[in-house]
Amino acid sequence: MTIRVPKNKNPRYVALGILGRVEAGDAYADILLARELSALKGLDRAFAMELVNGVLRWQIKIDWIIDGFSKIKTKKLEHRVLNALRLGIYQLLFLTRVPPQAAINETVELIKLEGPQRGGAKRTGFVNAVLKMVDTGRAGIVFPVLSREPVEYISIVFSHPAWMVERWIKRYGVKEAIELCQANLKIPPTTLRVNTLRLTRDELIRQLTEEGFRVESTAYSPDGAEVVGRQRLRLSPPDPEDPRYYIQDEASQLVPFLLSPAPGETVLDACAAPGGKTTHIAQLMHNTGLVVAMDRHSGRLKPLKEALKRFEIGIVETTVADATLPLKFQPTLFQEPSWTLSVPKEGFDAVLIDVPCTGLGVLRRKPDIKLKRKVEDIKELSGLQKRLLENLSKYVKKGGRIVYSACTFEPEETEDVVEGFLKKNRDFTLEGGKEFLPASCRELFTGEGYLTTYPHRHYIDGFFAARLRRV
Repeated sequence: MTIRVPKNKNPRYVALGILGRVEAGDAYADILLARELSALKGLDRAFAMELVNGVLRWQIKIDWIIDGFSKIKTKKLEHRVLNALRLGIYQLLFLTRVPPQAAINETVELIKLEGPQRGGAKRTGFVNAVLKMVDTGRAGIVFPVLSREPVEYISIVFSHPAWMVERWIKRYGVKEAIELCQANLKIPPTTLRVNTLRLTRDELIRQLTEEGFRVESTAYSPDGAEVVGRQRLRLSPPDPEDPRYYIQDEASQLVPFLLSPAPGETVLDACAAPGGKTTHIAQLMHNTGLVVAMDRHSGRLKPLKEALKRFEIGIVETTVADATLPLKFQPTLFQEPSWTLSVPKEGFDAVLIDVPCTGLGVLRRKPDIKLKRKVEDIKELSGLQKRLLENLSKYVKKGGRIVYSACTFEPEETEDVVEGFLKKNRDFTLEGGKEFLPASCRELFTGEGYLTTYPHRHYIDGFFAARLRRV
């Protein structure tokens, strides 16, 4: 007898709904997961997250398998049936703790939950048949041959779009392209940035250890702590609302150090949402000075404002503005008519431009990005990045500095943007940043002085950052 779990409390059903909305372009998976998992607790919540992220990581490979067993190919399948198959196959072939019969039966139940009109015997029978064929025929699955079709082999076996694989093979070679794809498929660690306005890293590690976590200092960031395990299975993961820390990858934590904001300075964070780097900048300034944090969309500033309140940061002023246009700082933008914003006429001491980008450096954390991105996006975003850097460079004082950063390593979005800017703007120079980071970070800098990290080389997210000085 099957026990029917309410739809909103069934982790597989919740995961199926999220996958459908991601495919429809409704939102990115991380946003939907944060919004839709409120009804799930503990292990059910963790299982739903595993299902969503696992399917998205391996979707290209899973679709290849479906096409090998199904008479109806993935391009012609009804989306909800296709996503149900993806969930079932992920459980069959990638999760060792789910019995095959449970994976098949529970997936069939997902179709039945839609009711007789949406589900029906034909759909449930089809899903059941395909999953049973995959289960019994798993040993006979055939993939492309690496020596004959390296792009197709890597694309299918390591589940990345062919256009990405082709670019990476040309740049890094076949061996390293495989290593990069493999790194993107690994579940990333939970990395915290300690709120140094409240406690030290050693104090945070001690407290979290007492609470049941196994925690270690990060290799590169002086403010980072990595949760490497839990002493109790049912211990809830670190709370994103905890005022002691901010959940943030180590690579992202390095960017504010490169900016090196000092207490009392004036800083512009031009693309500030969701606020990880903004709050870190304020910490490094010991909550003294001024940080103007802006974003194009008011809704995106909400999590930033919540983080400022949680960390008790009082030096950040938020505003809605388009950073590609001349900036107009008016008190009315801050929704507090009594405030008078002091923006120095000579410009800011420091400007952080963490640009919108393809996000190919953070695929291990946001696997749906690789399914949404097209090669044309690189050129389009490169144009936006150039406009941002050109416009915002006007607001840094003489002798001040800019840090240009992006969570990608594609040349058109990184060094090409910086080098093109420097050729046109002789009053700026590239400034090496090794002195602003610990000695352990020296390996992260290129010969030109760019901070560049890779998930397969450094086991942190892929990031690029350049420090420019106005002379």
